[in-house]
Amino acid sequence: MISIDVIVIGAGPYGLSISAHLRHRGVEHMIVGRVMNTWRAHMPLGLFLKSEPYGSVISAASRGLDLKTYAGMHGLDDYSDRGRPLSLERFLGYADWFAGQLVPDVRDLTVTRVTPYGGGFKVEFAEEPPILARQVVVATGVLPYAVVPGELSGLPSDLMTHSSVHRHLDQFSGRRVAVIGAGQSALQTAALLHEGGAEVQVIARRQAVSWETKTPDTLGIADYIRKPPNTLCEGWACVVLNSPDMFRLLPERVRTNKSRTTFGPSGAWWLRDRVEGVVDILTGHRLVAAETRGAGVRLELDGPRTSLVDADHVIAGTGFRVDTARLPFLSEEIQAGLAKRGDCPMVSRVGESTVPGLYFAGAHTMTSLGPGVRFIAGTHHTSASLARSVARRASKGRALFEPEVLPEPLPAPC
Repeated sequence: MISIDVIVIGAGPYGLSISAHLRHRGVEHMIVGRVMNTWRAHMPLGLFLKSEPYGSVISAASRGLDLKTYAGMHGLDDYSDRGRPLSLERFLGYADWFAGQLVPDVRDLTVTRVTPYGGGFKVEFAEEPPILARQVVVATGVLPYAVVPGELSGLPSDLMTHSSVHRHLDQFSGRRVAVIGAGQSALQTAALLHEGGAEVQVIARRQAVSWETKTPDTLGIADYIRKPPNTLCEGWACVVLNSPDMFRLLPERVRTNKSRTTFGPSGAWWLRDRVEGVVDILTGHRLVAAETRGAGVRLELDGPRTSLVDADHVIAGTGFRVDTARLPFLSEEIQAGLAKRGDCPMVSRVGESTVPGLYFAGAHTMTSLGPGVRFIAGTHHTSASLARSVARRASKGRALFEPEVLPEPLPAPC
């Protein structure tokens, strides 16, 4: 088997960013996956990113690889860092350009299994023979963690889907669609469905839809003092929650709660006019049951009064919940060695788990490093330090694999 020091699994924003930082440090590594696959294949056409353009930049080790530079080089005169939403099409163009500049050697391989081997790991693929890697970085994103309410789980896939499976929503033109949820995914899906000719009903447990406030197009000195901006959002609370070093100073109970509840379900300011007063929204109602009725679905709701909603199709815009037990390629031995906090692997400041040499990046690490890592902006606070740690281990120069050495025992879970 071929041996390599580092393999990065995943080629989304975190995988690309980490690979770029490793390349900058001269660390030989392999990155596998399809470039921006979640964004390219699992986001609907017509989507705009919720984060401001300045918060949608992928971290690189050098300047000049941001959205503003990309826009200038490609004659996109309408680009602005603030106050204007970023389209999915433009973001993918930027990400492809970023990958072409810094990560040109992504291999389109599907990892099927990672197991301990000697001082490192055996990594198996669907398409090629396995390799041996001393260090593994898991940067696979949240797609495996799609949440569907239990009340919908018994419905067939032709009547109920998660919002992440839809690239083309125009297939629902002329049909009645119920969208479950009150976050950006549900609300933007509802807007796109309505604009595509569907009859839409949004159903939310919350008593009211929460909408974000538009940020100023320009900032003065007072703004930087009163509500300092960073790569994710603005305000002193955001500075703490978006900084892994500061977040790790909070009590454990607070960290676990804040990692999941901060930046909770809400709609972007620019989406409000496309939804409020345009799409029918039923708030304060909880889904109780769902059953097939003819060629469609009947939903039973519990709210101010019991309600029945009939639809041709139901879309769960209910987001994702990280649980690394659902990662299909991690072996039982590795799963047993992962200490966890709230279903997320506990990691050090640099992203290394309790399985030595196994790193996690992105939303996987939110209970250890803060809610900011759920977003692209988190690459600026984690990728460089993770790459530095991986490079330090690689520089030790010891033999990666020796046939007579048995696999090292993994630590017991906490």
